[in-house]
Amino acid sequence: MIAWDPLWPREVDVLVEEVLASPLDNILHDDEIGQQVAHRDRIPVVRVWRHLPVTGLVVSRRDVAGQAAQQAVARMASEGWPLFVRSTGGTAVPHGEGMLNLSLIFPRQAEGATTDRYYRILCQPLVEWLRALGLAAEMTDVPGAYCDGNYNVAIGGRKVVGTAQAWRGGLAGMSSRHPGYVLAHGCISISPDLDAAIAAIQRFYRYAERDDVRVERDKATTLAEASGEPWTSAEAKDSLVEFLLHRLPEVGVTPRFSP
Repeated sequence: MIAWDPLWPREVDVLVEEVLASPLDNILHDDEIGQQVAHRDRIPVVRVWRHLPVTGLVVSRRDVAGQAAQQAVARMASEGWPLFVRSTGGTAVPHGEGMLNLSLIFPRQAEGATTDRYYRILCQPLVEWLRALGLAAEMTDVPGAYCDGNYNVAIGGRKVVGTAQAWRGGLAGMSSRHPGYVLAHGCISISPDLDAAIAAIQRFYRYAERDDVRVERDKATTLAEASGEPWTSAEAKDSLVEFLLHRLPEVGVTPRFSP
């Protein structure tokens, strides 16, 4: 049995709720939870959630900064591809039906916490889950993939999970003036129309005059495509939650779960 990083809390709340008010509210719910975790109003959270069924893109604040980017946002919206701005970094990822998300929302702590460790903490359960489904998953970079970085999860060298992080405030707890949290987030492609989504990502960066972002379709895949099975995001959500509820106790983490 492979041990998990000791930065994992001893107890977590496995949360599956989705905010139906709007796509952006659903995305930013992670930050609302983060404030509660930072103030110790709730234990650390592992949130497994889906996007609302609105086709679009999720981008970082940097992506929408500047006049050219704002014009690109308006143009994409007119084409039926609205953009939703998240709090984490990185570049554009697909939004909508067929996408699944895993958010780890932990209190900020002093000892041994680094972005590298939190990315590995995020990726390990996803790699193990995909391998349990019979897929050759690994954590790696995939140059040319959408939202590429050193901490993608890939199947057969093609990206299936994009990752990002946000660190907010100082050390967690009521004694801190601005208590903080770490949000490590993975966006999992289950069964979106990846051809259309990547074409939209390419258009957005072209409209925004961002020649530094280059995205290739053959560098990415979906769970359905890689497995040859007709996965839906709802089925994948159930599968990932079941895996976590089984695996967490094995690595010394007690999960709380209220479906």
